[in-house]
This record gives sequence, C-alpha cells and structure tokens, in this order.
Amino acid sequence: MKKGYVVLLTVSIEAIILSLASVIIGWALIDTLFLGSLVIFGSVWLFQLYTNQTTNELNAHIKGWNRLDNDGVKPFRFKISPITLGLLLFTLVSFFIAILSYYPYFI
Repeated sequence: MKKGYVVLLTVSIEAIILSLASVIIGWALIDTLFLGSLVIFGSVWLFQLYTNQTTNELNAHIKGWNRLDNDGVKPFRFKISPITLGLLLFTLVSFFIAILSYYPYFI
C-alpha cells in the first residue's frame, strides 16, 4: 500500500513539474509531458548504468592492484523501485496520450 502511494506521488510530482515547464517554455502540454517524461526516465536509467559501470571499474581496479576479489564485475540490471515504476508508468501514459492526441496526423 505504501509503495502505491509512492508511485502516485511520483506521477503527480512529475506531472506538476512538467506542466510548469510547459508553461515556462511555451510548448504544448502534450509535447512537454511526453518528451519530459522520456528525459527524466532516461536520466534515471543512465544514472543507474553509470553507477554500475563505476562500481565495476573500481572492483576491477582493486582486483588488479591488490589481488582482492571484491564483488567482481556484475552485468547491468535496471532496478525497479516504486519511484522508477512511477516514472515508467507516467512515460507510458504520456506516450498513449500523445498518440491519441496526434492520431489524425498519423492517418
């Protein structure tokens, strides 16, 4: 139940921030919601990827110089927390809203 509140809070905060950004930038709300949600979700994904890469480099450096086996090199796995689940849900909803909004242009 608590995780559901975190997901809803994440979605609402992202919607508020992106709607304010659309007013400040002067873009249409639908465009800002879709592109902004992609940027925010992509930055979270890249941060997790960067953290994994840095940890792997540190573990390889320690093993190379000290011959200690820390955790070894681990493959990157995207971790789904309630916050990232909220970001992903918001991205999918904004994608479908954008598709429905621009549907006449696709035909």
